[in-house]
Amino acid sequence: MNSITPALIDYWQKLPARSTASRRRSLEEARRRVDAGERGADTLVPYALADCDEDVVFAATAAYVGVIRDAGDRNAAAHDAAEWVRRGLAINRGAVFAALLALGDEGVNERLLPLRLALSAEEVATVCRRAARRPCERSRAFLHEWNELLSVESTTCERSHVAASLGIGDARVA
Repeated sequence: MNSITPALIDYWQKLPARSTASRRRSLEEARRRVDAGERGADTLVPYALADCDEDVVFAATAAYVGVIRDAGDRNAAAHDAAEWVRRGLAINRGAVFAALLALGDEGVNERLLPLRLALSAEEVATVCRRAARRPCERSRAFLHEWNELLSVESTTCERSHVAASLGIGDARVA
């Protein structure tokens, strides 16, 4: 059994009885403990994988990658989080993707390139909502390229989300 499995099982068992506000407070406490060196960054993984709340998942993913100071370890953490999206391990893949995109890191964005077309329309909406809140130059460039890629009629809904996050219209969306 993977070392994270018991923590995930525990999180899922407690999830239905806990309010979103309670889970957010719990995440903040976990982040504080990780920042203080009392716990490892892996303490944040259950929040990122097992929660459905966009804010909890986004914050947990950003913290998981962000608390690591060593560049190599941080790169490995970003790779792990991208794998959560690719393998469908996170309940809210859109929020994980959005947190990674918000890093504004070219290497991380390269990992996200092949994953963007595997997201559902709802997940794309989550990514775009988050990207519109805190746009950075690299994220906007990523979204512009994504918008161009989504020129196929079958992706009209996804393209409208990406175009809206960029503040541009899409003439084909009625």
